[in-house]
Amino acid sequence: MRWFLRSLHRSFCSWQWHQQSFAEKLSLLSMEGRLDEAIRILRRHPNSDLRLNSETYLPLIRSCIKFKAFTQGEEIHKHIIQSGVEPDLILQNNIMMLYSKFGNLELTQQMFDEMTERNLFSWTAIIGAYANSGDAVKAFEFYKKMIMEGIRADNFLYPLVFKSCSGMKDLKSGKRVHADVIRNGFEWDLFITNSLIDMYTKCESLGDAKRAFDETAIRDIFTWTTMLVGYVQMGHGLEALELFKKMMHSEVRPKSASFSAILPVFSVLRCLKQAKQIHGLAIVSGFGYDKFVGTALVDMYANFGGLGYGRFIFDRVKEKDVVCWNTMIKGYAQMELFEEAFELLNLMQINGINPNKTTWDCIIPQYLQSESSTRVVLNLINQLEKVGLRLDEMPLEQMYEHINDIQQVKELHSYLGRGGYITDSGVASSLIQMYSKFAEVEAAQQIFDCIGKKKLDCWNSIIACYSNNRCTDKALKLFELMLNDDIEPDLQSWNTLISGLIDVGDFDSALEMFSKLKWTKQNLDPTTVDVLLPLIRRITCSMVGKQLHNIFLRNQYEMSRFVCTAFINMYGNCQEVAYAIKLFESMDSKDLVSWNAIISSLANNGFLNEASKTFHEMKMAGIAGNIITWTALVSGYAQHGEIDESLKHFRKLQMEGLKPNSITISSILPACAQSATLSHGKSIYGYITRSGLGFEDLFVMNALMDMFVKCGSMDYAERVFRRLSQRDIISWNTMIQGFGIHGKARTALSYFDQMLAEGVDPDSVTFIGVLSACSHGGLVEEGWKQFNSMESKYGEIPSGKHYSCMVDLLGRAGNFEDVKNFIVQMPLQPTASLWGALLSACKTHKNVEMAEFAAGHLMELQPKNPGNYVILSNIYAAAGRWKDVDRLRKVMVDNGIKKLPGSSWVEIGNCIYAFSVEDQVNQNMEEISRTLQDLATVMIEEGYDPKIEMDSFGDNKKLISSM
Repeated sequence: MRWFLRSLHRSFCSWQWHQQSFAEKLSLLSMEGRLDEAIRILRRHPNSDLRLNSETYLPLIRSCIKFKAFTQGEEIHKHIIQSGVEPDLILQNNIMMLYSKFGNLELTQQMFDEMTERNLFSWTAIIGAYANSGDAVKAFEFYKKMIMEGIRADNFLYPLVFKSCSGMKDLKSGKRVHADVIRNGFEWDLFITNSLIDMYTKCESLGDAKRAFDETAIRDIFTWTTMLVGYVQMGHGLEALELFKKMMHSEVRPKSASFSAILPVFSVLRCLKQAKQIHGLAIVSGFGYDKFVGTALVDMYANFGGLGYGRFIFDRVKEKDVVCWNTMIKGYAQMELFEEAFELLNLMQINGINPNKTTWDCIIPQYLQSESSTRVVLNLINQLEKVGLRLDEMPLEQMYEHINDIQQVKELHSYLGRGGYITDSGVASSLIQMYSKFAEVEAAQQIFDCIGKKKLDCWNSIIACYSNNRCTDKALKLFELMLNDDIEPDLQSWNTLISGLIDVGDFDSALEMFSKLKWTKQNLDPTTVDVLLPLIRRITCSMVGKQLHNIFLRNQYEMSRFVCTAFINMYGNCQEVAYAIKLFESMDSKDLVSWNAIISSLANNGFLNEASKTFHEMKMAGIAGNIITWTALVSGYAQHGEIDESLKHFRKLQMEGLKPNSITISSILPACAQSATLSHGKSIYGYITRSGLGFEDLFVMNALMDMFVKCGSMDYAERVFRRLSQRDIISWNTMIQGFGIHGKARTALSYFDQMLAEGVDPDSVTFIGVLSACSHGGLVEEGWKQFNSMESKYGEIPSGKHYSCMVDLLGRAGNFEDVKNFIVQMPLQPTASLWGALLSACKTHKNVEMAEFAAGHLMELQPKNPGNYVILSNIYAAAGRWKDVDRLRKVMVDNGIKKLPGSSWVEIGNCIYAFSVEDQVNQNMEEISRTLQDLATVMIEEGYDPKIEMDSFGDNKKLISSM
């Protein structure tokens, strides 16, 4: 009878099952999670039999989400497509949610793009997919698109949006969303408030987080804990403790996360007594051996050196996870108790917990810091492999900073080769970085070539290897090869390449690469900004600089104090002082570097009064100038002819207790050279000797020699030259030109021979000095010899200046036929300086015909230069051609060309006096005249024959000296 009843029941159930529709059967299976059975039914029956629709599939998709049956969900989705069912909006949203939970962003995006209609749930699904996957930028872009389409967020979406702002650390966008929350009336939603506080803390705006916390009427444990974590992460330990006390006096009781958050504070504050009190409170609250609290306690006691306490807690923690094990292992490693660490590592595996990369991080850095040799570290790696950690799972970059010898790299390379690890892209990448550290680019290239399938990290390492070692051409070629290999460069790729180009001074290529980076639509990170700062400072093209500034403003890159200062320097270089001032005034906070930048921009562009006023404002703001500030002023005054002011500031900075550096000295010396004030130059020379700057700084010594040369003191210049421990081409050129200018051609040529004997190759400037010396010394054959040797012997192609020197040489010698043939045959277009040299030679030799030939070309090139007319007029006057003199005078009057009055200067008592014929009433003229008479007497005694002549315009007399 019992058997009959069971049979009857089965028959009834079977009848009832067949009576049910397929939709009801699938729904029932979905509710029970029997998805495989549902899929078998779908496979057995075509759509025409089942007559399925969106409502039929919806329970199945929801069940896949609920039971995390993603494989089954994907198969059900394929059946929907194959059956030809057009899913409605609800089904599409759920399919998208399935892929989002599955972590498949590609399919989630594809579903979203295929939707003809979207609602708030659709946008929430796509934003949540990207926010939860860590792509905060993409998530926030979808939020902005949603707002543009007129859809408002709800209390489920806002937390996701705040999470995106946190991921981007975009405080400005977070505040906009906060305003949107208030406008839409969700400010009292506790879940949103907690997300808001979390966003502010992660964007490092504790003030805003505190305000949001204080304005919250009702707080739960998440509110308190979020604020607590914010204080701890930002290093505000005392504030975190105060907040924890307030929480204890509220109705909210601390949970596991609260204790885990507060415990690290005690390690920082070194408060063991208070830490033990919190430990006791955690035990009383029932969390003493919770895995999260226990892990925090182990770490805290380890930091206090109490490994015994830590191990006691560790052994009693329930359900220890890998983080807890790693924390205890790290504690032993920090105390260099490596045997205990390895024992724990073995015990960890026995308990079924597999070590991970963090386990490596806990041991290897401590091991390397203990100054163990590479072989000892390799033995350690062997031990780690025995407990289940393969080397390709370990971040080898940890070893980079601890390896300090190329031999260690080679030992590691050999070990990796024997173990067959180098074929792994990650391992190869780390090894390439190590070789790059020691500039072994060929070894790095060999490793790169051995990799079959090269991943992005490997490409980045080899590009960085060449960029960091100044082989930017090869780095650029590799970058192109990476693109051709369909590897999309990331920000690290671009940053490395741009940085390398900047380091070698290839700023144009660096700007070009940055322009390409901009079109990739990748957001700049702080590293990119740091890379660009040296480039910004060196830009000298106003248009390029403004474009770069606009890019920063348009893309809302952080205009930090450092970035603003770089742009101020840039605008100063581009002579856009108004922009520099405007940017400086817009800065909220200004430091000494910012003030120095604007003062330097003003001074270098000739706004000297404004620079002084700004310097005074800086001091009024409580910021004292440093040597850079004073050097900017000294240099600015010197560059713009304010020699006395430059020297005055040089003395003032010393009175301020500052010590001039090499740059300051190099800035003041040209001022002495420009004014030919030898006494000041000697004072600077004495200061250099007394201050201990020494003769090692070639930049300063070359400037010092140049000053003595221009002041006519070759003895001092030669004295400095002889004391140099090393000499560069500038040192030699200065001496060669100096002796040549002062008529000591043979001495100049002997310096040239000595330079060649010491293995220094001449440059184009050297030959200008040599040819000028030959010209002043009348050494025509030697001049031809040196000119002809330039390209054939030294590879220096003669420029316009060299041809001008040869014209001057031949003209001074009176070889005008050779001059004419030389000019006709020269491959370059004659310059004004060349015709000027020929005209001067014609004056010396009174060659009127050649003078007219030279002057005709010269006046075409410089029609407004009165000096050319005066020289030709004097030549005419010397030849007695007064009608031509009158004709030239009329041409000058008709063209509005005025002859500047001739003037001279003389140094008397460390002061420079300039004078002309019109200065007869000058109160210092009597002393000036007496000094000139003394000079004339000395000249006669030295064998010179002073001549007094009136120029053809009759404006003033000239003292002509002839040898």
